[in-house]
Amino acid sequence: MQRTIIGKSVTWTSVLVLGALLTACSSSGLPGSDFKETATTQNAMLDKKINVERVTPTVVVNFATGRAGMNDLERGKLLGFIEAQQIGFGEKVEVELPPFQGTGGLSEQRFGGLAAYLQERGFAVTPRVTNETAENSLRVYFVKYIATVDPICEQGWYKPKHLGHENLPLPFMGCSTASALAGMVANPKDLVDPAAMSPADGERAAKAIEKYRSGAGSGSTAASGQ
Repeated sequence: MQRTIIGKSVTWTSVLVLGALLTACSSSGLPGSDFKETATTQNAMLDKKINVERVTPTVVVNFATGRAGMNDLERGKLLGFIEAQQIGFGEKVEVELPPFQGTGGLSEQRFGGLAAYLQERGFAVTPRVTNETAENSLRVYFVKYIATVDPICEQGWYKPKHLGHENLPLPFMGCSTASALAGMVANPKDLVDPAAMSPADGERAAKAIEKYRSGAGSGSTAASGQ
């Protein structure tokens, strides 16, 4: 009788242990058990975001007290700023517009001289009104846009664990396309605010149609005339 009881207790203990193991394995022990969803139209997309950030680098041009012109040091600093920011020919830069009242024309001369210096080098200059101005200095602003790729692409090529039977794409798929686009776009601003198309010149097309209708220079007409 005692042996039977011991046997039964061992049997039930084994069943309980086996049940506990199966429960643990089904909940978290099996590889990939955390993923309950397979590939769908929504989660199988390979698109990677390109983030476009608007920044405004600024350089301060200083003037000697009572002087309207820039010295060589300030000119060199301004040219270094242009080179560092890679400001292209014809691009827009903004020059701080100082208050003209009570300066005896000195502010007008400084603003005009700085603007002319930039325009002579092929840049489009526009005034920028600011609330805070400093004495004997003017600021030059350049608004530009920087494109960066989805942060997940910076991790490089890797394969996460337990991603197989769900038939989902790897997390970094699409990074190469997004990186190539962000790197070769001439102006990242076009990704968020595309420039308007300029009017097309239809003169050349109109002349071609006029020439076709008149039959002048047409190969088929020349062949039929022979």
